Amino acid sequence: MTDVTTSQITYVSAGHCLIVGDVEQALVVAEQLPGIQCTVVSVHPALNTIDKQLIDDSGMAVFTVASLALSGYLGAYEAVAAAGSAELSLGVSIALDNGRFDLILDLSHKPLMRASLAPFGYFHTPDAVSLAAAVSELPNLVGEFEKPRYFAYNASICAHSRSQLPGCQRCLEVCVTGAIDSLGDGIKVDPFLCQGCGSCATVCPTGAMTYAYPNPADAIERTRQMLQKTETHPRVLLLHSENNQAVVDAANLPENFLALLVEEVSAFGIDYWTAMLTSGFSQIVLLSDAAADDLNRQALAGQQALLHQLLQGLGVDEPAVKLVDSTWLADREHLKVDSTALSALTAAPFVTHGDKRQTLRMALDVLSGQLKPEDSVVTLDKGAPFGRIHINQKACTLCMACVSTCPAKALLDGQDTPALRMIEANCVQCGLCETACPESAITLEARYVWDSVAARRIDTLHEETPFKCISCQKPFATDRMIETMLDKLGSHWMFSNRKALERLKMCEDCRVMAIFDDHPEGMDVHAKDKPTA
Repeated sequence: MTDVTTSQITYVSAGHCLIVGDVEQALVVAEQLPGIQCTVVSVHPALNTIDKQLIDDSGMAVFTVASLALSGYLGAYEAVAAAGSAELSLGVSIALDNGRFDLILDLSHKPLMRASLAPFGYFHTPDAVSLAAAVSELPNLVGEFEKPRYFAYNASICAHSRSQLPGCQRCLEVCVTGAIDSLGDGIKVDPFLCQGCGSCATVCPTGAMTYAYPNPADAIERTRQMLQKTETHPRVLLLHSENNQAVVDAANLPENFLALLVEEVSAFGIDYWTAMLTSGFSQIVLLSDAAADDLNRQALAGQQALLHQLLQGLGVDEPAVKLVDSTWLADREHLKVDSTALSALTAAPFVTHGDKRQTLRMALDVLSGQLKPEDSVVTLDKGAPFGRIHINQKACTLCMACVSTCPAKALLDGQDTPALRMIEANCVQCGLCETACPESAITLEARYVWDSVAARRIDTLHEETPFKCISCQKPFATDRMIETMLDKLGSHWMFSNRKALERLKMCEDCRVMAIFDDHPEGMDVHAKDKPTA
């Protein structure tokens, strides 16, 4: 499942390495890197100047600085040093062609680049073993290198933000490389930092971020094809990466297991899992040796918990997805497949059309159609990507700020009627409507409605009688909006004149005409009403 053609990212490295650490140790290491141009920088926080020296026999530059900030990736690392009020780009200082280093060898005790997964070309070597491995690898990182552009992003359905208001943060929270940044409205992904773990796509509630290596629809279809070609009718799907191939081979899996090698286990989430549960598998095992605090593992655990809640609503208490490490395969008891409610399901594949939420809902339709939930709604934990909103009708003025900020078209206006309406199936619980509401009239409820027809129905959350212009009788606002406006502005000196206050009850066109009727010579409309000292 790793032979998918996709766009490529090219790194260009000329082999200039910045070595960070003790000068004596760094110089010794530099001698072990023939063919690699080296620059050394040592950090001493007490300094108030930036010191630069040249090693006579090699021309190597050695800097001593108070602090050092690193950013970038293979072939484009920027190193900015500071001491006191002075700040210096080290790459520019030594006249590199683009002012940037190609490689970083960090001998510090704590890494200067703090991303959970370091960018290509950065090596943190706090011990002799990691240092030896880095010295061996660095000469191989000179030249041009390509990797896939692992992701695709559709900004039009992204729930991260609207009108500078914060919404969904899921992709930023799980990115282990620091490749994702907020743009205020939407996000941006640095393809040179992205290493294709796929967690951003896994946790994205709308499908704005998708994994492109392979894309979800292709992954589902290929797995189904593999299942159809087997003669043993396996019931357990085991997903693993190249790192665990040897362990899987040695496990001698029983015939009811189908082991599938994937680029990244963390790139396969709840939409893929549920599609597999409707295709003939009764259990899915995710093999990952990542630590419990690893962001990729936490992303999978969150998706696993969501699926478990949904299946509990269908009367399935056994976990359909297991997240395990490689030691799990050593216990033969784990490889026994018990009969569960999911084992009795009839396979019912469907066409996904490449839409994440549609794929998930169609799969859940199949599951609920066969398992018959006792309750029409299942309550989910806060933050789940399904649910509805509740409106405090006494506070809501139908200003429609929530409608304008909703990225999923879950909220609708009443068109010719002052009303707020909702399609629950579209709601991703991003919270943008709640944040945008000036009256704090909105609260969220995470839940899932099994009946897809009911979930897609347009429900009216709040509706009011339209307020008609006192001049032309055209509806232009609501009674509540006019009452609120009169209450807030009635005591202001600009509306102390009765005619000025009455104009608030007029539509835009009649209000303009009334102003000119009252002040035909174009005088300052409120000058005579303005308080004097």
